[in-house]
Amino acid sequence: MTPDRLKDALHAGIPGCLWIIRFDAQGRAGPGRAEDLDALGSAREGFVWLHMDLTDVRARPQIARIAALSDSAREALCDPLDHQYLEYSEGLVSGALLDHERTLAGPAWRTDYLRFAIGESFAVTARRSPMNSVEAARGAIGRGMAIESPLALFELMATCLVDELSRMTNDIGAAFDRAEDLIIDGSGRKARPMLGAGRRDAVRLSRQVGGLVSTLARLEDIEDDPEDARDNELREVAARLVQHTESLGRDMQALQDRARLLQDELNAILNLETNDRLYVLTVVTTLLLPATFVTGFFGMNLKNLPFSESEEGVAYATVVCVVAAGAILLLMRRWGLTAAQEDEESRPRASSPSRPADGGY
Repeated sequence: MTPDRLKDALHAGIPGCLWIIRFDAQGRAGPGRAEDLDALGSAREGFVWLHMDLTDVRARPQIARIAALSDSAREALCDPLDHQYLEYSEGLVSGALLDHERTLAGPAWRTDYLRFAIGESFAVTARRSPMNSVEAARGAIGRGMAIESPLALFELMATCLVDELSRMTNDIGAAFDRAEDLIIDGSGRKARPMLGAGRRDAVRLSRQVGGLVSTLARLEDIEDDPEDARDNELREVAARLVQHTESLGRDMQALQDRARLLQDELNAILNLETNDRLYVLTVVTTLLLPATFVTGFFGMNLKNLPFSESEEGVAYATVVCVVAAGAILLLMRRWGLTAAQEDEESRPRASSPSRPADGGY
């Protein structure tokens, strides 16, 4: 199936509706009609996917008129949100997941909530900005993917969301690789902005992944009813999604641990560089102290100063400054304050173990 076959789903003539797609009993998708909205929730073969645009002032009144939705489902679709959540009541799965916005250039780092209400024969989703998981799911359906149930559609959207989070996690890991290479090459200061941006993105992503894991895990806590096939399908979907998201959560935790180790290593290197510069500055200051004292002494406005009447007074004062600095340098060397740091070539190397004599053990 090509995307053109779903083009008519974008022009159903329903106020506030972005598209309505109808799935037959085999899961094949086709454009829906306004009549499908009137029959939403009634027993039928297949199901209907209705996607609403909350920036349209007509969307909320339209959602309020859908009789198949419960009060909690309408709240999930329309009310303001500040966290991810999911609930299962009155045969409806409703809630909101934090997703990344979709732009013409692809997924962005900006996030918003994907709202949904999943029934036995329908799926209603709503958003304020284009969401990457919804657009990816519609693209897969347009390319011919068969979706046999509303829960399978929810699983597809959640899988697209987790796959995008995995891609972003890999991008952050690649940024840490580049920062680590710079640290090893001795360019720690160049790695600071890269590592800082990567840590910020990792923290944001970790919060999103942690909320997603705990939210999807609630699907596994529904009441056990072996006679209810829908409950069994819901638990199976939840188990697959939780396994996927928990694996992503472990990857994010490992990524954050690596970021902290890189930050500690970078701080240690920068501290060593700062100490080296302070060491050089201290030695130079100490060597110049005698010259400062000499110039201050000869600069006093007093009578009978040494060399004040001599034509070679400047040369004599210069010699005194140099001798004083040299004396300080010799004292510092004697005390070990100017010892050069060991480099790799001057460090003793471990001798290779001697070969045993023939016949030895």
